[in-house]
Amino acid sequence: MNTKKIEKTLITSITSILILVLIIGISYAYIRKDTKQQSTNVVQTNCINVELEDVTNAITLKNAYPMEDSKGETTEPYTFKLTNTCNVGVDYNIDLEIIQEANAMSATNIATKIDENDKVVLTNDRKTIVEGETGDIYKIGQGTLEPHTSVEHSLRLWLDINAGNDAQNKTFKSKIIIDALQNQVAIYTEQILNGADPVLDEEGKLVPVKINLENGTVTKAKVTEEWYNYKNKEWANAVILKEGVETPEDNVEIKEDDIESYFVWIPKYSYKLFDMGEYQSAVATLTDKGPTTAIEIEFGLVNTTNDESNEKHKECATPMLANNVQGASGKSGECNEGEWMTHPAFIAFDTKGLWVGKFETSDAGGSKVQIKPNVASWREQSLGNSYTISFEYNRNLDSHNMKNTEWGAVAYLTQSIYGRCTSSNECTEVGINTNTSYRTGYLNTNYVFPNSNSGDASTTKNVTGIYDLRGGSWDQMASIMASSVGGTTPSYASSELNGKLTDPKYYDLYDYGADQAHFNRRILGDATGEMGPFVSSASDYYVGSFYGDWARFAGGGYPCFSRGGGISENTLAGLFTFAHWVGNANSLNGFRIVLAPKE
Repeated sequence: MNTKKIEKTLITSITSILILVLIIGISYAYIRKDTKQQSTNVVQTNCINVELEDVTNAITLKNAYPMEDSKGETTEPYTFKLTNTCNVGVDYNIDLEIIQEANAMSATNIATKIDENDKVVLTNDRKTIVEGETGDIYKIGQGTLEPHTSVEHSLRLWLDINAGNDAQNKTFKSKIIIDALQNQVAIYTEQILNGADPVLDEEGKLVPVKINLENGTVTKAKVTEEWYNYKNKEWANAVILKEGVETPEDNVEIKEDDIESYFVWIPKYSYKLFDMGEYQSAVATLTDKGPTTAIEIEFGLVNTTNDESNEKHKECATPMLANNVQGASGKSGECNEGEWMTHPAFIAFDTKGLWVGKFETSDAGGSKVQIKPNVASWREQSLGNSYTISFEYNRNLDSHNMKNTEWGAVAYLTQSIYGRCTSSNECTEVGINTNTSYRTGYLNTNYVFPNSNSGDASTTKNVTGIYDLRGGSWDQMASIMASSVGGTTPSYASSELNGKLTDPKYYDLYDYGADQAHFNRRILGDATGEMGPFVSSASDYYVGSFYGDWARFAGGGYPCFSRGGGISENTLAGLFTFAHWVGNANSLNGFRIVLAPKE
């Protein structure tokens, strides 16, 4: 059992001519939490967090006298809001704890009313069995909150019609208390995710939504019911609403004009290594495009290790740098092809998954971020600028500029049976965005989200997936090469990143190399070197074996990466396309934001 008590203080001064009810204080006086053993020798404490927020500040009743209920029920109420920020439901009581002082009025003179419920007088049969710190506690209301929901209540207090002369020139003080108890209502989870279900923030900025597969209508999801299904290629979506827009009730449509940004959840997973990406150079002859083979994915929160006793399948520890927040460039550790390895993007942030911008980032005006369909991609920013814009977007959600490894996490999930593949050897390439105005969410130039036909341009081949990963603008990555052989200092060049890369989890660092064909400097999981073999083309680039996508590794004076290709590349653009550049402001490059919230 889990309980939590939240309290607010109310003071009612009562004379023969005046009742003054004043709500004092915004912060909670104290919080009580208990735990009860759930099974033999195990004590488990689950999240239980009910927040109380004032909506109105005070109640004043002048020239008061004992009132009939019909009048008391029309007095100005005190309104407060309760929010459940956890993944479990709660049942709660609304109580009043009496503060006993000299010249105190008897509680039996006070009438209370919560919302439209019946009046409650503070008589002995309303007392709870819990002893208060300062006096008796009276139960005046109750309710239930499902996970990640809110409710408002209105409280009215007045001098009951049956109050006697003993109420004159007396003071009534009390604390309003919310006493919450965990119930059996739990947030929806999908079994195949093995605990890597979407994480929603306590502030409620991320609003879970369902997107209709037929018409793209966006509605507020009821989180205790199915609102995503990765087995059926229906990925979890959430939106951030524009400032001032109230979060709607469950199953209510959200207007496009009310949405600031869309995000899609990438659950934590391990994958079966299919190519170690140890290509030191490219071959000379072009080959047919391919393959269509699916990448094998297994969702879950436990990181793979080098322990060979795993009976399910052989696995290896993900090669990471010593700080465990960056994947290791050019390193394989004890990993070999055919073994399973946790994707490094999730280890870096120690999270259950990542929320990835559903579309390329756009400028909403005044350098404010929006991530929406059918708006111009935010281009011509140096990598340093896009890094700063992304980082400052929402620090509570750990926002940042997408990295190569995070692009790889999206790409590998897309190239799986949970994305664009229908079997182990039948996959389709992500549709291309060729809108010449660099507008987001398009399939070719014909269809745009929320039109269901636009879904072929997404990672799931439906409107629940991520868009603009092939064509549109190039997406510049927070991924950069070292400035020298064996060095650990990034080669800032023209990227304007100097002094900004203070936390290594926010960027990928690659070994130095002068040749753009040294693909063996890859980080396992970043969808670069593993996409080989690579072949020389007639022009100054290489072609990888996955769909013939364009491949240029960072090298020499080009230390940065961009992904996906733009509208001008057309057939060479793709989910597995990567190129090098100097990191300066470029009219072809946009960027994408990723969130890494924790429970």
